[in-house]
This record gives sequence, C-alpha cells and structure tokens, in this order.
Amino acid sequence: MAPATGRILKFDEVRGFGFIAADDGGEDVFLHASTFAGDPGDLVPGVRVEFQIMADERGRKAFAAHLVDGAETILSVRDVLSRVEFDREITELLLVAASDLTGSQVMRVRRSILEFAKERGWVDV
Repeated sequence: MAPATGRILKFDEVRGFGFIAADDGGEDVFLHASTFAGDPGDLVPGVRVEFQIMADERGRKAFAAHLVDGAETILSVRDVLSRVEFDREITELLLVAASDLTGSQVMRVRRSILEFAKERGWVDV
C-alpha cells in the first residue's frame, strides 16, 4: 500500500499522541509517538508527515510515520519562557512597536497576550 501524507493538526508531547489531517481528506488520523520515527518534538502543527494507515472500530491510525523529506520543522528548538522572561520580552516588543502606548495600555495588552500564551503552553506559569 502506498504511504499517505498529511499535516500535523496537533500533537501533545506530554500525552504522546496527536492527529494528522490526511491529504486524502476524510477523518483525522490518530498518531502515537511510538509509531513516529523521529523526535516527537518536531510534530508541531503544519509540519508534513508521511505514514501508513490502519483502521479499526475507533477510526484511522497512523503507523510507520516520519517527516516528509525536506519538511522543515517549524519549531525544532522551542523554549518555554518563565512569566518574568515573557513579560520582559513582550514589554520590550510593545515599546519598540508602539512607543506611544501608555503604561496602563502596555499592561492591558501584555495581560491579554499572556493569557493567549498560557493557553498554548508558550509560557511556564
């Protein structure tokens, strides 16, 4: 059987699984870290993978999965910032990008961005 291809929709490194949007359409394909030949840290949304598919009563599952040749890892090295580091980085960015913001405006925008980042695991809280 010819291998299938698709893009990672989401992958939870802690839980060790995620889902692929297969190029052939249909339901998303379950992917477990144990069936991926590579660093599961490379399985970020949008990265292309090639895999075999098997189906059971619970749906489609990928096996023998690997990155598509030439696929770039979007965030192969990722740092999760502490809240203090994140606040500093965002404050500096806001002051450079919009130097006319008041202190209270910077704090409101920074608070909103922090909530956004926490939801995505970008900052260690």
